[in-house]
Amino acid sequence: MKQHEISYWEGLAERFFLAETTEVEEAQLRKFLCGSQALDPRFDEIRATMSLLHVSRHKGRPYVMQHPYRAIAVAACLCAAAFLGWHEYQQRNISSVRIAGERIEADASLVMQQQMTEMFNPIE
Repeated sequence: MKQHEISYWEGLAERFFLAETTEVEEAQLRKFLCGSQALDPRFDEIRATMSLLHVSRHKGRPYVMQHPYRAIAVAACLCAAAFLGWHEYQQRNISSVRIAGERIEADASLVMQQQMTEMFNPIE
């Protein structure tokens, strides 16, 4: 490959990374980089970077917009986690006691108040 051809492709790659190329020029550059002429090691970095850019974008849309249901699934998981956390917090305020062999669940503060009342006011 001649030096002026190498300079042309390097210049085109530089313009590509500056977003100054047309779609036709980008297609030509991709075709060149996939061909046997671009086996020169100086094109390795350009080829790798362009491959990464190609993989990370999908039809011009950002990665997040490629899978709109993913955002919905994440939001649903967060809502479920918040609900389960709230439910667990509410359950911590419930106390279970046995009175005359019968299991009774009540608010922990009410159970504590009842126990204190019975301790300091014995039945005569």
